[in-house]
Amino acid sequence: MPVGRLMRYSFTLLVLLFLIACQNEVVREKRVVLAEVDSVCLYEDEVHLMLAARGNDVDSATFVKEYIDRWATEELFYKKAAQNIVSTEEIESMVENYRKNLILSIYQERLVNQQLKPSISVADVERFYDSNKMLFDADESMLKGLLLVIPAKAPKINKVRAWCLNRTPENMEEIEHYSAEYALKYEYFMEEWRLLAEVAKLTPLTEYQLLERLSRKSTIEFKDDGKIYFVCADTLIRKGDSMPVELVAGEVNELLINSKKASFIKEKKKALLDEAIKEGRVIIYNE
Repeated sequence: MPVGRLMRYSFTLLVLLFLIACQNEVVREKRVVLAEVDSVCLYEDEVHLMLAARGNDVDSATFVKEYIDRWATEELFYKKAAQNIVSTEEIESMVENYRKNLILSIYQERLVNQQLKPSISVADVERFYDSNKMLFDADESMLKGLLLVIPAKAPKINKVRAWCLNRTPENMEEIEHYSAEYALKYEYFMEEWRLLAEVAKLTPLTEYQLLERLSRKSTIEFKDDGKIYFVCADTLIRKGDSMPVELVAGEVNELLINSKKASFIKEKKKALLDEAIKEGRVIIYNE
């Protein structure tokens, strides 16, 4: 190649390299750098992961700007702290303990996932619940039942009263049909628990007044502002009472699984110690 052409080619190559180096977004190791603090880099893919975790409701431009500002501030503040807090044996010990506990935690979780498949039966849950009811006191009063509000001049009120007092399947159907035509409000929760406070909000009574009346009679009736209210409590739990097993079954199940995990790890540790003592790797002098 002639010398002149070679020089022109080299010059063109240098210009291209210069233009690439001067792009607005700095690229290092094939990753786009969004910000840099004293040679520590924040990469675009890291921010995108955080953005994706927030969902589609976040304004991306605002999020990225705020994230970069927050990251840069934290980096600067950490460097200032590191300059003013001299590393000590205490800090090094804390770091080492954290590292040790983190490794143990990850290993134990992996061991459990690989070797233990805990299954808890309904009988296990009920047995634990029956022996530990005192652990599951209700924080708030709850009930299963229904609420019916009708105009004071609505027809067949005596029949409605009778249906509510005797809640057979047939009478419940009658209430359902009647409510569709005359009810101002009808809430059916015979098969699910409702907070008493939520039910009270649908009536002119306070939670305390409603609890007091339902404690005496499971079906109450009262009139207010041209309306008649019927509240039926099929099952009532007062604050401080033991919650039914159906409400705490998930919690009990989790407790029993964690207990099995703890026993499993304890057995693994004991087996490891026994083997090490047998092999002479562990010597206990005070025995």
